[in-house]
Amino acid sequence: MKKIFLIITMLLLSNCGYAPIYSSKDSNFKVVSFKKNINNNLTNYIQNSISVFSNEQSEKKLNISLNLTENFSVILKNSKGDPARNRLTINVELTLLDINQSIVMSRTFKESFEYNIDDNKFKLKQYEKNIKFNLVEQITQEILEFLANVK
Repeated sequence: MKKIFLIITMLLLSNCGYAPIYSSKDSNFKVVSFKKNINNNLTNYIQNSISVFSNEQSEKKLNISLNLTENFSVILKNSKGDPARNRLTINVELTLLDINQSIVMSRTFKESFEYNIDDNKFKLKQYEKNIKFNLVEQITQEILEFLANVK
């Protein structure tokens, strides 16, 4: 009885209908050029994620302009006047241009995170680096959703 139940379960699970959410076959655009205001790991991550999503057989060709800015702001100070809590905000302005360099669409993506400041400067820099990457991952997901809906 256990063997029959196991076989039936395996057959049902093997045909679950899995399909990838983001597939370049389903996208309706091809990225021709990618222009960035700065060249660092964060903008490279966004560029690589969009390039994977690009469909080479698409008729619609887009030039993408990306403007990434980071902003650190102190939101809380201790009794000595030293910063105790910061806010990191990352803004990404994405502009889609057609072949004639006319703007098709433009949108700004913004994510922020508040964190306590550590006395150990090395740990703080590593923590800020992780925060930046996590925020850029969230923004990249929003950009991919935005590009999936481009007509």
